[in-house]
Amino acid sequence: MKRVHIMGIEGVGMSALARLLLAEGVAVTGCDLAPGKRATALGVPVHAGHDPEHLKEEDTLVVPTPIPQDHPEVVAARERGLRVLRRMELLAQLLAQGLSLGVTGTHGKTTTTGMLASILLAAGLDPWVLLGGELSLLPGNARHGLGPRLAEVDESDPLFREVRVEIAVATNLEADHVAPPGHRAPNYHGSLEELKAALRGFLEGAKVVVVPASDPLLLELSQGLPRRTFGPGGELSAEEAELGPSGSRFLLVHRGRALGEARLQVPGRHNIQNALAAALAALALGVAPEAVLEGLARFPGVGRRFQRVGEVRGALVVDDYAHHPTEVRATLEAAGHLGRRLRVLFQPHRLLRTESLWREFVGALSLAEEVVVLPVYTAGEKGGVSPEELSARIAEELRRQGVEARLLGKEEALAYARAAAAPGDLWLTLGAGDVTELAWRLVHEG
Repeated sequence: MKRVHIMGIEGVGMSALARLLLAEGVAVTGCDLAPGKRATALGVPVHAGHDPEHLKEEDTLVVPTPIPQDHPEVVAARERGLRVLRRMELLAQLLAQGLSLGVTGTHGKTTTTGMLASILLAAGLDPWVLLGGELSLLPGNARHGLGPRLAEVDESDPLFREVRVEIAVATNLEADHVAPPGHRAPNYHGSLEELKAALRGFLEGAKVVVVPASDPLLLELSQGLPRRTFGPGGELSAEEAELGPSGSRFLLVHRGRALGEARLQVPGRHNIQNALAAALAALALGVAPEAVLEGLARFPGVGRRFQRVGEVRGALVVDDYAHHPTEVRATLEAAGHLGRRLRVLFQPHRLLRTESLWREFVGALSLAEEVVVLPVYTAGEKGGVSPEELSARIAEELRRQGVEARLLGKEEALAYARAAAAPGDLWLTLGAGDVTELAWRLVHEG
């Protein structure tokens, strides 16, 4: 593999792979429907759109999960004798080149991977890192090093079951990225049972499996494997935890022995769980407790994970990637520690997910005092229900439950939030789509 063309190179995972390949001396080109800052930062030739003519002298085509096998660019690559790799197949090959750690799970995998990267850096281990988000310590979404190889392993891709790492971390597992009956897609599992089987396959390939002690499903899926557990009832736990508006502190206890006080710069009880997962994986690797505590304390948070953007008219603006009801609830609970009036700009992500979980979204969003619901960010999905209809359903049910809620388009939502912002407010933008733009425009546009 000497010359690689990457489809969807603007994506956070694909651009990270490109960055790592470049560092290893591979020539990279790419294309994307909407090339942006990630693609530009790579400094390689990037085409707008997808076209078989993009393929010149490459020997390998790397394809993101949603691209079908009959896509014209994929068909052309095969006809020309190029090797065609899915992104997860390439990741598996890269991780196989050294001692490796992989973090997966429905929620928290990006933050947990970032925390683990911070610990490995604090330990002086010169890690190789692939992350599904931006982390200033790397910088960016990847780091090329000669030490342990650490990657976020996306459970939405059914091929993740084939990835092999020495230490596998599973933060949790829910029925996300599971296609409703009658729907099939490359980036969805056919059923919850298929998702569970894929996770079991991933865990079976590891020499050490790290899971939460309080999660019955993960305990079941890791039964009989070389398992180590964290959280209540596990070998590594957090005692005497104190939650604050911008972080937390707790006593890190390993098998009954206090290792020291851990301090986090990221808020929320869920981030204590993420820290325990990262810490136990590091301890399993042989990292000293002092480096574990130092790495946790240094971790600044991943981009779009409760990221403070700034203020507008005395209101604090925070942006978060939460796009599943469990994540939305955890984010709103963490936001509650700030003691401000909680007002949300929420953009549901993907039609199939929203149609399946809209009632759960309502339950989570009801923790806010006001919710502005934007049309669903479809991410290219098509369905029987329109994005506006689904979002209107969420807003209507929130109003029925006594929450101030309205359905607005992006520009209307921005204008409303700017006009309504007041001292003591927290405006929180939520979603995995382009709602993040509203947070930055709200703060930086006049």
